[in-house]
Amino acid sequence: MSASEKNAEALLDRIVLEVKALVLLHGSDAEFRAKVRRKLIDSQDESMKRFTDALQDRQRASYAHLFFIAFGELLLASLLVFAGMVSLVPIVAGVGTPAGLLQFFAQGAIGTIASSPAAQYASFAEFVVGTLLILSALYTLNQAALNLREAGFSAGPGEA
Repeated sequence: MSASEKNAEALLDRIVLEVKALVLLHGSDAEFRAKVRRKLIDSQDESMKRFTDALQDRQRASYAHLFFIAFGELLLASLLVFAGMVSLVPIVAGVGTPAGLLQFFAQGAIGTIASSPAAQYASFAEFVVGTLLILSALYTLNQAALNLREAGFSAGPGEA
């Protein structure tokens, strides 16, 4: 073992001891995590970046893996948009009564739901479900775009 390797080993041993002392001094994990992130992970110093990269085991997902994830997210988003639109159409079309909503979706269920105490909230519940489905679709589309960007695909406005 050369002198530089021995010095590196000694430095690593000191770092390990310093890390142990630092962990013992901090009571809160959230506070400790924030300080470590600020000082080490978010540091702009090239040496610190190399050090944190050496600690992190980054396994980049393969191109095909990211593509299929994005494709699945696109399919899920399209289903969510469709389900959200189906849920919102009665509301937008002006069907605001519980009987009208039930008639719009299923003729046979009017008797059971219209007589329940929750019947007056059917329009509101329908609107909330439709809105949540569309918001979920938008979030899924955003995730698909991030996965495609990570896989190397990117197209700005007007690009083909």
